[in-house]
Amino acid sequence: MADSPEIILFQCQWCLYAPEDQDWVDHQLPQNVSLIKVPCTGRIDPLLVLNAVQGGAQGIMICGCIPENCHFKAGNLSARRQLDEFAAFLDFTGFDRQRVRFTWLNLQDRGRIQHDLSMFIEDVQALPEDDHLHTRIPAPLGGSDD
Repeated sequence: MADSPEIILFQCQWCLYAPEDQDWVDHQLPQNVSLIKVPCTGRIDPLLVLNAVQGGAQGIMICGCIPENCHFKAGNLSARRQLDEFAAFLDFTGFDRQRVRFTWLNLQDRGRIQHDLSMFIEDVQALPEDDHLHTRIPAPLGGSDD
């Protein structure tokens, strides 16, 4: 997969219970996926997502606990609500909402992270190029000619 899209994976540190799944995430992620662990998805500032977009990420996947099992009671619901509101700003920048995916993982899910990430990468590859993003326009060099 030479043309694999650059993906940023935000992962709640509590959502993967199976040691095999956590080991896969920690040591065997595809090379095009960068991992950012957070104490809870509720702690993800939308500016972190924007920073990932500006840095060239073509897809952002956020993995958190299912609502009933959030370690911090309702942090994942707060994150989901905040990112839904942030989607309007992403529209303004030209970043397709389909490039951001929120995945709920149950503690009993085994191997689901691999499946969900693989499906997300395929979905992002099927989307049109995102070279037109307003946030990726290079700053002009030198002074103005006024």
